[in-house]
Amino acid sequence: MFFSCIVTSLMSALLLLGSPSPQAQGLEDALSQLDQLLKDEKEITRAKEDRIGKLCTRLSEAKTGPFRYAIMKKLYKEYERYNLDSALYYVHLKENLARKLGDQALINDALNDKADRYIISGMYRYAEEALGAMKMDGKVSPRALVSYYRSLISLHHGLKITNKDPFFNERLDRREHEFRDMIFNAADTNVLYYYTYRAENEMERGRPDLARKELEHYQSKNPTDPSELSILNYCLGKTYQQEGNRDKSLTHYAISAYYDLIEGVRSSRSLIKTARMAMESGQTNRAFSYITRAYDDATQADARVCLEEISRFMPEVILSYDQLNKKRFRDVFLILLLLALFLTACIIILFIIRQYQVRIIRTVAILETTLGRYATMFTFHINSLEEYRSSIRVVAKSRDLEEITRALRSDDFIDSKRETLLKEFDRTFLGVYPNFVQQLNELLQEDQRIGQNLPEGKLTNELRIFALIRLGVTESADIARFLKKSPSTIYNYRVKLRNAAVCPNEEFEKRLMEIGKR
Repeated sequence: MFFSCIVTSLMSALLLLGSPSPQAQGLEDALSQLDQLLKDEKEITRAKEDRIGKLCTRLSEAKTGPFRYAIMKKLYKEYERYNLDSALYYVHLKENLARKLGDQALINDALNDKADRYIISGMYRYAEEALGAMKMDGKVSPRALVSYYRSLISLHHGLKITNKDPFFNERLDRREHEFRDMIFNAADTNVLYYYTYRAENEMERGRPDLARKELEHYQSKNPTDPSELSILNYCLGKTYQQEGNRDKSLTHYAISAYYDLIEGVRSSRSLIKTARMAMESGQTNRAFSYITRAYDDATQADARVCLEEISRFMPEVILSYDQLNKKRFRDVFLILLLLALFLTACIIILFIIRQYQVRIIRTVAILETTLGRYATMFTFHINSLEEYRSSIRVVAKSRDLEEITRALRSDDFIDSKRETLLKEFDRTFLGVYPNFVQQLNELLQEDQRIGQNLPEGKLTNELRIFALIRLGVTESADIARFLKKSPSTIYNYRVKLRNAAVCPNEEFEKRLMEIGKR
């Protein structure tokens, strides 16, 4: 029990020490601290319930009537703007106890508190009955008189809010002003309400700067009570709002709401005002957070006046919040769509890169193979020359000129070597252009196609002509020397295939040069 008391006291002290100072805090700081406090709802509620629990324990232990009444008053204050049903319960207990004690001052106090609760619930008829039952004679203390006038002002103000008759409202305005003047005559000039009502009068005259001076005069006294700080900042917010200074007005409303929440208030008009002004400032998220909290709290407290005020603009906040969420959804959808397109593009690029890699690897492999075959062919050619020289040397040793002449005139050796060279050419060329025969035949008419049934790695002389053209050897004389054919034979082959082409003659060799590029 003792440990719980210490923890609760420390929590309350920390909350107050961490509370924003009206002079030091800017708008964003005030709103940020209010946001954080909304997240700490459970801690504040627990501290509130701990205080109530201790008071209930003290009430059960209290023996004398006046002492019990004082504890009931404290319990009522805890529940006053926290839980209406419990507040009314203790009001009735107070009234019954006061009547048993026969103490008119206590009876008046209980009736005044009952009227205040009825006003918050919008039960103006019952509030008027409670106030009418109070005996306000010359023995009433100034403090009780101020509370009585305050309740009458709240009653007339509430009636004015709900009433649509302008003539009746004028009457309510007059009565409200009369009760304010009565407060000025009865109240101690050191109490907050003396200055707040003076500020209200100045604002009604269109002088918010003078109203603020009244409030700042009381502020200079450095009040520490959270309830007073809430009321003071609420009134300061109204002065700035009347001047059109939205940022400072919102700052003070947020500070006022902060102090309300510290005290566990569930009928905070400051929080409602903060939500409305946050909405007007375009801070839809905060407005939605504040108004939903205010609505939940007012519902739990059965604060009908607050609920009525909330209902006037809550649909606007919800609509704006819904539109904001839809915009966020569209933005998120657009981002996801762009990401999907980006990923698709990346996949396509990776696929293309992979294809190029495959081609490059294949090209490198072909180049390596071709170079290897070129080296082999070069070696073969050198060896063939060596063999030819050796064979001539052997013949020369015989000194038979006729034999030497016959050997030199024979093409057998060169033809055998040329045949080997052509076979190697076929293998090398088809290694680089494996689909050459198929793609060449696609350029020809179906009945003119050639080399379709050749063994793998084999070309005919006719195909070799166009293989050499594909390699850039375009002169018929050069092709004829390579294949040991006459230039006219090579020319005739070229004309024959051009005439057999499915495309115009002049385009045939252009398309031939495209083979292998796809």
